[in-house]
Amino acid sequence: MKTVLFSMFGLGVAGLANAQTVIEYVNTNDFPRAPGGQYFYSADAGEQAYVDSGAAGAFKRTGGGFVAGGAKPLCRFYGSVNPGPNSHFYTIDSAECNALKAAQLTPKPSATQQWNYESDGFKATPPVSGQCPVGTVAVFRSYNNAFFGGAKNAWDSNHRFASRRADVDYLVNRHKWNDEGIQFCAVAEYAKEAIPAASSVAQRCDDDNHKAWLRAFTDERYLWYNEVPQLAAQTFATPLAYYDDLKSWVRVDAGAAAGAYRDRFHFSQSTEAYLQSSQGISSAGYGMRYVLLSSTAPRRAVVVYVEPLGPAAQAGVARGMEIQNIDGARLSDGNATVLNAGLSPKAVGERHTFVFSDPATGQTISTTLLAANVQNSPVHTVKTLATDSGKVGYVLFNAFNYPSEGALAAAFTHLRAENVSDLVLDMRYNGGGLIYIAAELAHMIAGDTKRGQRFATLQYNDKRNQDTQPFPYDSTASGFSGTGTTSGAALPTLNLNRVFIITGTGTASASELLVNGLRGVDITVHLIGTQTVGKPYGFSPTDNCGTTYSSIEFVSNNAKGEADFVDGFAPTCKVTADDYSKQLGDALEGRLAATLAYRAAGQCPANAGQQTELSKRRLITRDELDSPDGLREPTETFIGNINVPKSN
Repeated sequence: MKTVLFSMFGLGVAGLANAQTVIEYVNTNDFPRAPGGQYFYSADAGEQAYVDSGAAGAFKRTGGGFVAGGAKPLCRFYGSVNPGPNSHFYTIDSAECNALKAAQLTPKPSATQQWNYESDGFKATPPVSGQCPVGTVAVFRSYNNAFFGGAKNAWDSNHRFASRRADVDYLVNRHKWNDEGIQFCAVAEYAKEAIPAASSVAQRCDDDNHKAWLRAFTDERYLWYNEVPQLAAQTFATPLAYYDDLKSWVRVDAGAAAGAYRDRFHFSQSTEAYLQSSQGISSAGYGMRYVLLSSTAPRRAVVVYVEPLGPAAQAGVARGMEIQNIDGARLSDGNATVLNAGLSPKAVGERHTFVFSDPATGQTISTTLLAANVQNSPVHTVKTLATDSGKVGYVLFNAFNYPSEGALAAAFTHLRAENVSDLVLDMRYNGGGLIYIAAELAHMIAGDTKRGQRFATLQYNDKRNQDTQPFPYDSTASGFSGTGTTSGAALPTLNLNRVFIITGTGTASASELLVNGLRGVDITVHLIGTQTVGKPYGFSPTDNCGTTYSSIEFVSNNAKGEADFVDGFAPTCKVTADDYSKQLGDALEGRLAATLAYRAAGQCPANAGQQTELSKRRLITRDELDSPDGLREPTETFIGNINVPKSN
């Protein structure tokens, strides 16, 4: 392995004090165990040339750094290749510098790790009471916790010195470094290397150009482009690995979402998968949605619903059934690899044998399911419920995708003919989708009195003010291809001044946008269920080289300018239980029953928050996804997104 030994290069460091531009390097190849990589800084042109040549190892410029300058030089220390630390350290603090120098004067065994003074380095300005003087730029220091709680980790001590908080947030929140605050003050941030226009490198699919496109696309379109860390693209094995880190790593600091990442919704998928999902097609599946009541042993999984035309429905699988066995492996404690292979088939035509138990009958069903491309029903169930105070329409609505336009129009035409006086819109499993559909659905609920009013406004980053886009209540169909609707055709309306919406822990994005948009024009929205996810953000899915990238591009607000629902929407009537013992649309099913009771009495039923054994549902976490013993939920159960299609 090549190692950094700049003190032995013979270049000398005396000239560093007068050099001003400090270049930042990172090396992940020669330090594979170091979280986030190993960083080095140099203001000496000769030393920079040596590092750039590769003679010091696989150090790459991150594109970051700062312009040094001030009255006081930093002390520069280096450890050793062995026993280490194989790293450099800089400090402007005289006490810290003198203490490290003094430690060298005491004889120690050769195997002792210590910092060895090299010279004075570049100059900077010390902070005063933890703050930098006006006209200077704060430089922050973070530490990789090689020593933590007295124990030595499997990597050498290393520090990053960054003039951008984004770089600190990345290491602290992504790689578990420690934030050591402002260490000194520089003249200015380092001028970033030029980023080409995304259009100039689009669809050039070698790794270098693909990564260059990702960086440019992010810089141009990402809502929080100023919070994206400086990363050396060459240190990432693939464009997808690079993209995964190319986002904001800021954590929300207040509210119910405190501690969560601001951007929890950054993702990519194959363009083929994106095109299928936008048409409501689940590839290589069974048409069966389930939740994990426990993802680690003893595991439990229950079926939430099945698609009418899918293999699971044809085999007699129904809501409320529990999965007991897959291909001979018990779900409770069997081999996770076998179980995941059955739960998430990779290809159409795969066969897997399932055993289900039915709590309603006490019987079991053993069946072989054949994975297929399943056409999902975005409008799964439409019913008219008779009550003492008039007819109530019920719609189980699961996705704001292209096919939903025609399905919603048909559902509302039916409910209008039934002369319903209220609507229950069940979106407990709806993760979002197209804004166009949300604006149309809002009109179908509210009717002509809101025609032309603003449903939502999309606000982009400050480079894209010209893209700010209002969405009115849309009274006509968009006519998306294959949806059975005609562009410009009038949409049916119920002309309601209130709506009851059933929510769940996966209700997100365009579903929340609908709530916010209706409230923006004073439609009363009663939420029955749980707190929603909290995603006022969206994107325009964009293809490059066969992968579709969904980077957050805008925040949406309603006609009142309200966009603050990063914590999600609190339910009007909290119903924690998801009652799997009843079919969706059954008036006795827990959340629907609570909705009808709330509608009748104007208050939440006393027992609404109670849980049954089968209703103790929680969403699987990312940590559980990474667990060697954890099961994966199918991809369609993850939180969806508001998005704007590239075209109709």
